[in-house]
Amino acid sequence: MSLDVALALLQLVALTIPPIAVLIQMLRKSENLPWRLRKLSFGLVIVSVVSFIATGVSVLTYFLVHVSVPGLLVVGLLLTVVGLIPFALFTGVLYKEHKAAHGP
Repeated sequence: MSLDVALALLQLVALTIPPIAVLIQMLRKSENLPWRLRKLSFGLVIVSVVSFIATGVSVLTYFLVHVSVPGLLVVGLLLTVVGLIPFALFTGVLYKEHKAAHGP
C-alpha cells in the first residue's frame, strides 16, 4: 500500500511540473501585469516548484530507506498539497492578466 502511494506521488509531481512551465512561459509573454504582480507570480511558482521537489525528495528517501514509515508519505502528501496552493494562486494571477487584456 505504501509503495503505491509513493509511486502515485511521483506521478503527480511528474504530471504537474510541465503545466507550471507553460504557465511561466505565459507569464513571461504577458504585457499587462505591473511589476509587483509579476514578482508575486514568480514567487508563487518558485514556492510551488520547491514544494514538488521536496515531495520527490521525500518519496525517494522513502524508497531508499525502504522501511514502511508512513510519516514520509504523509510529508510527501502534505508537500504536494501545499504545492498546489501557490499553483492555484498563480493561475488566478494569470486570470487577472487575461481579464485585463481581454475583459471589460
